[in-house]
Amino acid sequence: MLFWNLLGLELILICAAGITLLGNYSGLVIAGLIVSAVNFAVNKPGSILFWEIIILAYMCFGLITAYLLNRKTHNFRVLKVAGGSVTSLFLFGMLLPFIPAILIWTAIIGIPLVFNYRSISRAIVLQAIFKFIFCTGWLIIGNILY
Repeated sequence: MLFWNLLGLELILICAAGITLLGNYSGLVIAGLIVSAVNFAVNKPGSILFWEIIILAYMCFGLITAYLLNRKTHNFRVLKVAGGSVTSLFLFGMLLPFIPAILIWTAIIGIPLVFNYRSISRAIVLQAIFKFIFCTGWLIIGNILY
């Protein structure tokens, strides 16, 4: 039963990471609410407030950083395609071993993505790197909570 609980938790956290990648400000807030719900569901009453402060601080940091990066670029199509493809990589990685998951993802999604977008500016790359790091942070915080 513990295995299914952990698998369900990972699925919820991957959804939060995907929402962070695909959504702009609202995606960050919704992902923060999802991780807060996980916090309330799994923690004891004494430690809920400690983790909630960490989650809110992380969410505020993400909102400020996203605002600063969004001022330079408004091309979200590339980020949504990249975000969706990385979310699919997380799902492949959850169900398959790591190396086959990366190979399948590269063959299905990664190679067409490289050939479609050849001229990507530096600001878009920085924004994509921020979103990938930030969504990984939600996964780390959620796994520490459980």
